[in-house]
Amino acid sequence: MAINKIITQKELNYIETLYLYANLEDFITKESNALDWLINEVNQKTQKLITFEDVESLYDHEKYTNMLSYVYDTLLFDAELLGDSNGRFWYKLDNYRIGIMDFDKAKSSNQFNVEIQYEQHHMFTLDRNLKGLDLPFVGTFDQYRIKRIDICKIFKSPIDYTVGHNYLSPYRNPNGHSRHENTVYLGNRKNGNVFRMYPKTKELMETENYKKIELLSKYFGDIENLYTFELELHRNQLKGTLGIDTLSELEKLYQAYGNIVGKIRIYEDNDHNKRLLKGNHRSRIKGLLITDFVDYERLEKKRYKPSKSYAMDRQKRTFNRYIESMNIVDDVEIDNLRLEFGMNISSNYKQDVIIEFEDSDFTFGINKMKEKHEVIRNNQDNLLELEAKRAFRKVVQNPNPFL
Repeated sequence: MAINKIITQKELNYIETLYLYANLEDFITKESNALDWLINEVNQKTQKLITFEDVESLYDHEKYTNMLSYVYDTLLFDAELLGDSNGRFWYKLDNYRIGIMDFDKAKSSNQFNVEIQYEQHHMFTLDRNLKGLDLPFVGTFDQYRIKRIDICKIFKSPIDYTVGHNYLSPYRNPNGHSRHENTVYLGNRKNGNVFRMYPKTKELMETENYKKIELLSKYFGDIENLYTFELELHRNQLKGTLGIDTLSELEKLYQAYGNIVGKIRIYEDNDHNKRLLKGNHRSRIKGLLITDFVDYERLEKKRYKPSKSYAMDRQKRTFNRYIESMNIVDDVEIDNLRLEFGMNISSNYKQDVIIEFEDSDFTFGINKMKEKHEVIRNNQDNLLELEAKRAFRKVVQNPNPFL
């Protein structure tokens, strides 16, 4: 069955939101162009003649602290201090906000010491490859790690697909989707992956974003009947599931977009489709696609395989807990159980494995129980003797809890 696409005319693809991470010390190697940039900036703004030899001392003594002082004297020289939030001091520049955390604090909490949040007006002026992106410390794309990125499609449509429609998608929403005002959500931000649809025209009129209105009017002719499809990806989804880490992997990012959004089908919320859905005939529902599906090879997560020694230690602990819980004190029975546990491990690993059980792990507890048993047995009170027999009676039970 051929499935038509929703977007059949001109559309605008761009990155709406971009948050990045960086480690300041990544930019201060001797081979980095950032050093030449720093020297020039310091010379221009502080009217001091700084040479490469002067900067070389950064590597020998508290390079981060010294580098940070240069950053404050150059990059943040005219920046507006916004305040302290989540352990970072935030500054506002023309095209982005930058938050800097103390090096030791960032290291102890396993965080990046720099966070960059770009202004939307700057992102809107860039192409899909982010040519001309304002990088705070110069450097290259592979030195900036993605914290969050939103990829958008804006298009003109006479139909509002956020009203009177339902959605078949890989997202596991309880009711298929959720809605907040005029926005439809698929997915959950907590999982680092959420897709949303909303009327762009309404948003433009409410926010009075004249710069964006002007640019979109020039692109589409006017801003009537504009809608946005937007995929929001956070670092836990980017790095953990998709294997995307830095800005240098933009092509992989767009492939992931096609993989995720290409699985979404939008269909009319009518009685016919409701019956098909109730009868579990989803393939027969005539849906519309947003974009082409693109195969994406996800990051293969390596499953942890415990070593044999770990498995045997675990088996020993299980064995000891079983002996103690069952109050088994007979040495012959314990030896038989040891053999049975050992044979099970051998069969699991398809080879002979010899296990040396250490009596010291449970000997003390067994001896203590034997002493109590002897005291009770020698007691003249028959009630105590009966109670002891009940407590120490043998229970026929499978000695191997794994079977």
